[in-house]
Amino acid sequence: MDTNYVFCQDRIREAQRLRNEALGQMIADGFQAAKRLATRVKRAVVAHLLGPRHPLPH
Repeated sequence: MDTNYVFCQDRIREAQRLRNEALGQMIADGFQAAKRLATRVKRAVVAHLLGPRHPLPH
């Protein structure tokens, strides 16, 4: 087999591995950001519901 062909195939595999690793990290970061956002929303809703009560006018 031509050594240039093997070298190119190895480079392609390495590039694909790095791409997959980067995509996995981006997905993990996205899930972490979504969890943080959901936690902030939950805390804001609870704070709003448990905040000072204002009596409604009759």
